[in-house]
Amino acid sequence: MARSGRSGTAGKKPVSGRAGRFLVGGPGRRTSLMRVSVLGLVPALALGVAIGGFTQIRADEPSILHAVAADTQFTLSGHGNGHGRGMGQWGAYGYAKNDGWSGERILSHYYGGTVLDSLPPAQMSVRLTAQDNSTLDVYSDAGLVVNGQRTAPGEAAHLTALPGGGAQVVVTSGCGGGVVWEAVTEHPWVDPVDLSPDRPADQFLKLCNNDAPYRGALGVVLDNGSARTVNLLDMEDYLLGVVPVEAKAEWADSGGAEALRAQAVAARSYAATEHRSSYADTCDTQDCQVYGGAGKEDPRTTEAVRSTAGAVLSRDGKIVATEFSSSTGGYSSGGEFPAVEDLGDALSPNHDWTVNLTAGEIADAFDVGELQSLKILSRNGFGTDGGRVTAVEVVGTDATVGATGMQFRQKLGLKSDWFTVGDGAGVVVAPDSESTVPESNSPSDDPSGTVTETQIEKKYRELGGESGSLGAPAGPEMQLPSEAGTFRVYENGTIIWTKVLGAQVVDANVLREWIPTGGS
Repeated sequence: MARSGRSGTAGKKPVSGRAGRFLVGGPGRRTSLMRVSVLGLVPALALGVAIGGFTQIRADEPSILHAVAADTQFTLSGHGNGHGRGMGQWGAYGYAKNDGWSGERILSHYYGGTVLDSLPPAQMSVRLTAQDNSTLDVYSDAGLVVNGQRTAPGEAAHLTALPGGGAQVVVTSGCGGGVVWEAVTEHPWVDPVDLSPDRPADQFLKLCNNDAPYRGALGVVLDNGSARTVNLLDMEDYLLGVVPVEAKAEWADSGGAEALRAQAVAARSYAATEHRSSYADTCDTQDCQVYGGAGKEDPRTTEAVRSTAGAVLSRDGKIVATEFSSSTGGYSSGGEFPAVEDLGDALSPNHDWTVNLTAGEIADAFDVGELQSLKILSRNGFGTDGGRVTAVEVVGTDATVGATGMQFRQKLGLKSDWFTVGDGAGVVVAPDSESTVPESNSPSDDPSGTVTETQIEKKYRELGGESGSLGAPAGPEMQLPSEAGTFRVYENGTIIWTKVLGAQVVDANVLREWIPTGGS
């Protein structure tokens, strides 16, 4: 997955307004009656979540401020895997396999406003993060070159970075054998016997600790006193170790070869814009784009790289950072490139997903004490449910924390920032249409045309209304399962009405023990 700190609003369209029913209501609002999941009653109202895909919740929308039990379960339903910017890899596969799109058409779909361009021969320097804080211990079946001297096949070179840019070199017989010679060098690199690109496998340099092979040269450097290992190699050689770990080589066997070609161009363009540090252009993890070295190469992705050799995407004559992610969920997120619908993503195993979280996990992630309120404040407007979450507020007994949808995703380990709080334990199910409860508790018109109050409203008035012990209403009246009755939640409790009980006050925290579980 390619990542970048870039952001933008290109292609963003305004969120259209839509009518809907909020499940958190202010005092004095006209009540409406809705079916709910009883198990989900307390958590969803207490969290003040946006139900039914609202693109925005008013900042002044009141919510219950009782602490939610730490083990209360909440179900989040989402779409996609990753940041969603640029190309969706599963979508590219879907378009290639099901619609016969070429790699070029796939690229033009996801990277609007760009054109195909060419890159002159170039090199990449890659920080091998698994080697951080280690010496470089390396050998080659064909021998290698260090400090200007060629070693015999199988001899190993051991380099320790020194302040000032040089290295201590020790050459041994095999990785663990006796010392053959040692020196201090100003050139802290181990080179293959031939530095030309696309060399045979016996010339690859291999790490002593795991035999992992690498094309090109390997060197050491100190980064603020910490040892780093860098792989310097030709751009096309580099891509041979990127595409098979960023995409799936087996896609070529099921009609997806063009998706691999699109991936090769995107990876090349992204790499060409990388300049992460003074000693390395990029790294080998998802923080940059994943690189596995020569040991991960596959003939099917090698063909994709070679058939697109030198091809990049540019805008106004400049190569662009073509970010990509595993799965858009059906709509890319916009930013540097216009947001587009991604029908190809239907093949993704993460096109739709659900995850259960507890109130305690949410509270701990944001260090707010006991959870009182979670509000989804805004979305980007692209796709179903209002699109990706752009702003969230988490309120607890100790603190209130605002976060972007991406920060919320990262804190809680979600697959993407496109999610809603949906059906299941711990949520309220918003109905498709309003419904009525048994007539004996429904507001009705008397002969004079005056709207009478419900039994719950009557009970609330008798208890002093908003100035009484229950405080202000925190939601509208809603139906119980199987139309058994209705309830309404207030700041300090809940009034429930059934034919058997009449109107009674109960604590919201024990409501689930009073009513059998169920939903409609």
